[in-house]
Amino acid sequence: MRALYVIFVAILLQLLPHADTVFLSYEDARKTIVQAEDRLLTGSRIYLNDKEDKVNKMFMRYKLDELGAGFFDADVNAAGLHFFKGKKLVEKSKILKFLKRLPKGANLHLHPTASVSSEWVVRNISYTPGLLRCTDKNGVSILSFRRTPSKHGCITKYVLVKDERRRSLSPAGYDRGFEKLINLYTPVPEYDYPTIKTVWTKFQNMFRTMSDVLRYLPVFRAYSWRMLEEMYEDKLMYAELRMEFKELYDYSGRTFPPESSLKELLSIVNDFRRQNPKFMGIKVIFTTRRDVESNKVIENFSHFKKLHLAYPDFIIGFDLVGQEDLGQPLYNFISEFVNLPKTAKYFFHAGETNWYGASTDFNLLDALLLNTTRIGHGYALMKHPIILNAVKARDIAIEVSPISNQVLHLVNDLRNHPGSFFMSQNLPMVICNDDPGLWGSKGLSYDFYYAIMSFAPNHAGLKTLKKLVWNSIRYSTLNKQEMRFAFQSLEKTWNQFINDVLQGKVF
Repeated sequence: MRALYVIFVAILLQLLPHADTVFLSYEDARKTIVQAEDRLLTGSRIYLNDKEDKVNKMFMRYKLDELGAGFFDADVNAAGLHFFKGKKLVEKSKILKFLKRLPKGANLHLHPTASVSSEWVVRNISYTPGLLRCTDKNGVSILSFRRTPSKHGCITKYVLVKDERRRSLSPAGYDRGFEKLINLYTPVPEYDYPTIKTVWTKFQNMFRTMSDVLRYLPVFRAYSWRMLEEMYEDKLMYAELRMEFKELYDYSGRTFPPESSLKELLSIVNDFRRQNPKFMGIKVIFTTRRDVESNKVIENFSHFKKLHLAYPDFIIGFDLVGQEDLGQPLYNFISEFVNLPKTAKYFFHAGETNWYGASTDFNLLDALLLNTTRIGHGYALMKHPIILNAVKARDIAIEVSPISNQVLHLVNDLRNHPGSFFMSQNLPMVICNDDPGLWGSKGLSYDFYYAIMSFAPNHAGLKTLKKLVWNSIRYSTLNKQEMRFAFQSLEKTWNQFINDVLQGKVF
């Protein structure tokens, strides 16, 4: 009855121009509709205990102060600025300080080859003995420990990074230049990346720069360990990674088949968990690039099925990756993709586009028809009401990566991101970070910042954050026993966090 009453009031307000003709007072009608909208918001059905309520009041004081300052001065409104322009403001924010200590559950959309902070790569990988660099015909630097530049399409000879650094005017200056090879940051993104083509070209070139060096066995081990560390340091307890397994090599030139990287990763995760028992580990969504030949996609899909049958609890599903606009649509592979093993799942990138009615946004439809478990990005979803309603009815979570969508040219001001609409409708969604190492948003806290400061309404606080955190476990592929343990562990760390805030250990 209450819902019908709210709808009735809303209709009256639209049809009758004069408030005095409505039996309800204007103020009562206004309040009723505002309350009805609030009940739809992500986190609206979360109930805070007394301690949580006190923490929420503290959080909201800082949030409203920061938003208030930004309301009157757009230059200090980090919530409305491009990440590259607002990052220094964000890093001074009490909200980010709070979020870095907040238990964030799981990260369900992360590409390992772009997961580690570029500063760590410079300090560690660039100083690894034997690292070489050459340049291909497009001027892209290729890093490797193999002295075969032709193998990587290089037109220059390899030079030792150590020698380049020694001959440079300043080692620190050389390191800053090296970091630009693997970090998209620029103080003027509007000039350096005027179109989606320019930013995606630079973005994909960075994967090319790092591809071979990350297959060097000692680097693969160190990098994978650091990936786990950076997640754990940012209060994450679990992750589901998008990756393809490739052959590894060592300094002697020996190569190891792709399955060796799978076994290495399993070993690294097990060692990390022994040292950090609160970390639950990772699972892998096997990926293949969507811009390769069709037969290569089909071949990789076949390889995935074999790996899944051998490691069903670790290799959990399949996805296509790469720039969606220029890659092959899901529709091209329907005849193959309908033959998914019953124990595996799909986690398709779909709708990562500004186009409407193109093959790219219709990936959303094919992802739905192929029974995807989650949707990567789903940026175009609000343009397709039938698909959107089906996503909500079937409880398919949208993996939203705020900073990624902004840096890769889908939206300039994150307050205009469809994530706001998703929140306003309480659509199933989780916050993810996609490729944080390539834009300096170490961990997941920065993306949570934009979720609560840009997507959410001004008055949304701890209830919304708690819902997003709990969603990350709810929409994971953890089995029943794992999920029960995860929620118990999360509840414990959450309560400890609340106590820490009240004891003055956070703000």
